[in-house]
Amino acid sequence: ARRRQPSRLSSCLAPPPSFLAALSTAISIAVSAGLSTMLLLCFPLALVSLSAPRDEVSFDFGWRFTTGLSTHPAQSDEPPPASADPGLHPAEAQTGYDDSGWAEVQLPHDGLIAAAASSAACRDGCSGKSYIPRHVLWYRKAFTLPAEWAGSLLFLDFEGSFRKTTVWLDGELLAAHDCGYTPFRVRLDNATSLRRRLGSGDSAHTIAVFVDPDNGDEGARSHGSGWWYEGGGLYRSVALLRVPPLHIERDGLFAYSNLSWHASGGMEEEGEQEGEQPSGGVLHASAAVANAGSSAQTICVAFSLSPPGGGRLLAA
Repeated sequence: ARRRQPSRLSSCLAPPPSFLAALSTAISIAVSAGLSTMLLLCFPLALVSLSAPRDEVSFDFGWRFTTGLSTHPAQSDEPPPASADPGLHPAEAQTGYDDSGWAEVQLPHDGLIAAAASSAACRDGCSGKSYIPRHVLWYRKAFTLPAEWAGSLLFLDFEGSFRKTTVWLDGELLAAHDCGYTPFRVRLDNATSLRRRLGSGDSAHTIAVFVDPDNGDEGARSHGSGWWYEGGGLYRSVALLRVPPLHIERDGLFAYSNLSWHASGGMEEEGEQEGEQPSGGVLHASAAVANAGSSAQTICVAFSLSPPGGGRLLAA
C-alpha cells in the first residue's frame, strides 16, 4: 500500500457537503533559461495533499478466471453464442458461487490468448484473423476490508478491460463500461452489503467481473475496436483506493505556465521567438477538492515550486 503524507497547508476555503471546489493560484516569477525549460516541460511541483492519508492497494493478485457462462460453457470448436448477456443477477456474481474449478490468474491478463485457434469456431477468422474464438470471460476475487476503513470512500480503478465490462460486489450490480481503451472507476462504499457490514468489523467480500470481448468478425466502429487482434479481459492493472470523505478529486491537480519573452526593441511578447530568452512568467496551479461528508469543512491548500535538484523556490 502507498500512503501519501500531509504537506503544509494554506489558502483556506470552506466547501459545503458534496461540493467540488476548485482552488487555484498564480505565481509570478522571474525565470532563467534553464528554469523556463523546467516550467514548460517537466513541472516539478510539490502540489497539495490533505491531512488525512489515502491508501492504494494493488488488486492484481488472487483472481479466479473462466470462460463462458455457467448456463452455456465455452467450447473450443464452437463460436460464442449470439447473445451472451449474463443478466442482472448471474450465479457467477453471487458470494457463495463455487469458483474452485476456475483458473488462478494475476493481472494484467489476456483471457483469450491461451485458447487454441479454431477455424471451426472462427469461420471468418475472428478479429485480426487470429482464429481465436472470443468467448465471454469471468473474473472473481475474494478480499477483506479492515474495519477502520468504515466511513471512507472506496474505489476500484480499472486501467483497462477489453471490451464490454460489468462489475458486481457480493452479487449487487455496481457498474458497466463499454469502451475497451479507457480506464474507469467503480465506487464500492455505497454498495448495500459493504455499508451494512464494514462498520461491524473486518468484512469479507467478493468482486465479480464479466467481460464480453466481442468486437465483430473483422472489428468495427460499431463495436468500438479495430481490425487487429486485441485480446480480451482485464489486460491492465486494477487498484483498490481508499480516500477520506474530504479528498482531492481524481485527476484533480493541474499546472501550466505562461512565459514572456524578450522581443526586438526591448518589448515583451507572449510565446517563444527563435533565439530569444524568457524574461519572466506566470505559473498557474489548481486543485479540485471534493467533500463527500455530511458537514461543511474548512480546508487549506499549499503549492510549492521545486527545482530539479530539490529544495523549494516558491510557495503559495
